[in-house]
Amino acid sequence: MNIKIIATLLALPLLAACAPQVESTIYLADVTKVLADGTALETPALLRIPQSGEEDCKKGLAGLIEKVRALAPVTGKGQCVSLDGDQLAEVETVVQIVTATSSYDPANLFALVVAPADEGHASLSFKVLKPIDEIIKAIASDDAPSTDFKPTKFVLHLNNDGRGSVDLVPGETFVDNEPHLAGGPPVTLQRRGEVAIRFSDVAAAFTEKGNSYNFATVAVSD
Repeated sequence: MNIKIIATLLALPLLAACAPQVESTIYLADVTKVLADGTALETPALLRIPQSGEEDCKKGLAGLIEKVRALAPVTGKGQCVSLDGDQLAEVETVVQIVTATSSYDPANLFALVVAPADEGHASLSFKVLKPIDEIIKAIASDDAPSTDFKPTKFVLHLNNDGRGSVDLVPGETFVDNEPHLAGGPPVTLQRRGEVAIRFSDVAAAFTEKGNSYNFATVAVSD
């Protein structure tokens, strides 16, 4: 058995323990505007793909970026990063903020769907426009090992850039690492404050299959 095959086999347990990641910051002023006029907006996002090691990541980064570019906008050069002991290729792309009837470019991977809820509130749902496993297969190198990953790590930072504090009702998520169940008590988001919403494994596994997950309801009135 040659050295390359041995190295690939040794990398399998490490890769299998990793999870793809999607991270973005959502500004409530954008949510309010899209809800009011239905015109889609874009906000930056990071897509992170597990790699077997730093050297392999750097060697294949340019090719991976070009494959992502065929699926969605790429807004930066990309880089190899190490987070929590995992090696990941990080590519800058976008999330489109839309309503159910908005017109937007289908050549994208992620959408934040905004819908009216109770008076003065909006429901926020995150949708993966192409299932994560299809994305991984589309951008994987020809010699990449086939492996199962942990559920995708979805982290959405909600930034209150409005004029006053607002109430946020999370779904089945972690808010600043504190667990919340759907229908639980609201969280107050202060003016100019920001919280990190991370999906639970169940919510992440549901979302990464291409489903739309309602992760929060938030007040949008001034």
